[in-house]
Amino acid sequence: MKRMKSILLIIVSSFMFWMLVGCDGFLDEYSISEVRPTEVTDLEQLLLGDAYLDADQKEVQYNIMDIFTDDIKCNGLGNEGFRDYFEHMRWRFLWEPNMFNAAGGGYDAAFWELPYNKILGCNIVLDCLDDMTGEESLRENLRGEAFVLRSLYYLMMVNMYGMPYNEGDPARNPGVPLKLTMDVRDERFPRNTVAEVYGRIEKDLLTGNRLLTENDYKRNFLRIGHLAAKALLSRVYLYMEDWDRAIAYADSVLQVKPNLLDLNTVSWSTPRSPSSLSVYSIDTPDEVIWMREGYRKLDDMQASDPCYLASDDLLDLYGPCNHNMVQNKTIKDIRGCLYFAWNFKMAFPSLTYYRSYLSIGGSDNGVYQGIRTAEMYLNRAEGYIRKYMVEGNMSYCRKALDDLNELRRHRFNKTYEYEEVNITDPELLFKFYQEERRRELAGDWIHRWCDLRRYGMPEISHVYFETSSGNKTEMTLSKNRYVLPMPEEIIRLNPLLEQNK
Repeated sequence: MKRMKSILLIIVSSFMFWMLVGCDGFLDEYSISEVRPTEVTDLEQLLLGDAYLDADQKEVQYNIMDIFTDDIKCNGLGNEGFRDYFEHMRWRFLWEPNMFNAAGGGYDAAFWELPYNKILGCNIVLDCLDDMTGEESLRENLRGEAFVLRSLYYLMMVNMYGMPYNEGDPARNPGVPLKLTMDVRDERFPRNTVAEVYGRIEKDLLTGNRLLTENDYKRNFLRIGHLAAKALLSRVYLYMEDWDRAIAYADSVLQVKPNLLDLNTVSWSTPRSPSSLSVYSIDTPDEVIWMREGYRKLDDMQASDPCYLASDDLLDLYGPCNHNMVQNKTIKDIRGCLYFAWNFKMAFPSLTYYRSYLSIGGSDNGVYQGIRTAEMYLNRAEGYIRKYMVEGNMSYCRKALDDLNELRRHRFNKTYEYEEVNITDPELLFKFYQEERRRELAGDWIHRWCDLRRYGMPEISHVYFETSSGNKTEMTLSKNRYVLPMPEEIIRLNPLLEQNK
């Protein structure tokens, strides 16, 4: 592993923004002959170390996007020790153009540099595999793994810096630069279009799925496999509004792995401490297709008086939920308890409890995020609902309801008789589906951000204040703010990049 780290260190240390900045004389400056890999297994170690997101706090990129959505509200500055954090996050909470610049919130490598460094790790593996000796099946398996990982990072990036695929003309809308080799050249890259980026994502996923299916290594769910590739294809086709293929790939996953975790089997905690077991866990792998461990970026949300909380309208979607209901296990939708941290503060004459924002991981110290079968039920249901809305075929309605009810049965308290959803009005069914998707995927990856974008980029408001009695600033998220501004530092290094307006 150290040997592989040395290779990447030599490469990365010469250019922080490797795909943006020229590198004159690089190949003459260093020799890597002494650390050059020779075996396929060598590249496997490099893939694991430098292509996967790891547990480092700053690397859990998908965990820091919810601050932009309607799932988060400002709670004010209750603890002076969090002032720097509170003011730093203000730039993102209010969607300020300077959120990543020195004059504003400051540069954050997790939003631009990190995913491209992970793409570099994928490209190194892809470019070097054919020169390695070793088992052919393992070679092709790793090739498929690298293709799928690369597609995941580009999917993240294009949904941060490009317009949604279904908005305007994706063949004209600027996306993000595509860098598909490890070559070091004195070259700057312009932005590829949204259509070009999605085309590459689709191609990589299709190739990765084929290779991983043909060379299946039955690894645990900490590694990308063919089911993860199929699941990502379902997600991509959903974003592209290709309903038939979104359904088909979700179905291909569910045919093999239909499992859902019954939340009734997860230990309920007291409101002061969230359960360490939840949907993503080593100990409860029922519905996990792929997962990675990490730490919360918004870590102060676990404080006794957090700066930012789960929004009221998000919590309201789960129905009544309070301290006594949790202790007595009378809550109906268990997600309202387990998907959130319960914080407390002194309020005369007694303690009061409230739910703060917590990713689906459920642990005080870490989160586990990735891909779950629950998303596949939702993707398939949406595909059927969309077709039902156009064609009026009741069979699509019934199939969508079957998927929604199957998911909800595993989320509701079995002390009560489950009431099946039986909505047949197309518009009302779609609205219910959107709410159910929000309930189920709250805090998971960047789903809410991507969903808001593809649902027409509705206007949402954030209200920022330091104290409840002080001045309040209200900002509205309009369509032009649904793409993130690129850091000025990145554009300075590469003038070919056109800033989002």
